[in-house]
Amino acid sequence: MPAQRKKQPAKKKQAATRKAPANKKAPAQEHVAPKREVSFAQPPKREFASGVCTLYAQALSLLHQKKHKPASKQFTRLIETFPGELAVIARARSFLRICERYLRDPKKDSARTPEEIFNQGVFYHNDGRYDEALGDYSRALKLSKKINDHIYYAMAATELSMGNADDALQHLEKAIQLNEENRFFANNDPDFEPLATNNRFRNLVHPD
Repeated sequence: MPAQRKKQPAKKKQAATRKAPANKKAPAQEHVAPKREVSFAQPPKREFASGVCTLYAQALSLLHQKKHKPASKQFTRLIETFPGELAVIARARSFLRICERYLRDPKKDSARTPEEIFNQGVFYHNDGRYDEALGDYSRALKLSKKINDHIYYAMAATELSMGNADDALQHLEKAIQLNEENRFFANNDPDFEPLATNNRFRNLVHPD
């Protein structure tokens, strides 16, 4: 009987060690999806505090209308009101710097750093100014010294919006080579729905 009692705790320990890895993996899966959403489009409302997206959209709309002073005030208000929304705040600060530089000297290019130039390209893409967006992406790519898979990904989406499927796939392939997570993003991104039946696209997002 004592021998049997010793075996029972051992089985419980084994069961506990098997469950532990599953618990560790679950948070990683939940955290994958939001990364790309903020970097390339207006943040989805389900991911952020109430009011963030509305204020962000208002500020972008003012910037689109070239109303740099009121846009600057809206971005500042966003930063001060929602300091905990770090991903959105990073974008807002980038656009705020663009506004402030323009207000200091309207004749100079207000976007200077690779991040600011990229964000300006995203702004142009969302405004349907695709040629200007691609121009900014190319500039950001030349200036950036970091891993820039997000720029290639953005270029792919913009090329596809212009109807250039081959160029879009080429940029997307490069983005995936630099970061495997882009397979998941592209497979779930509405921007790439026109390629849903494209064999090359399928092979990129589902290599197996």
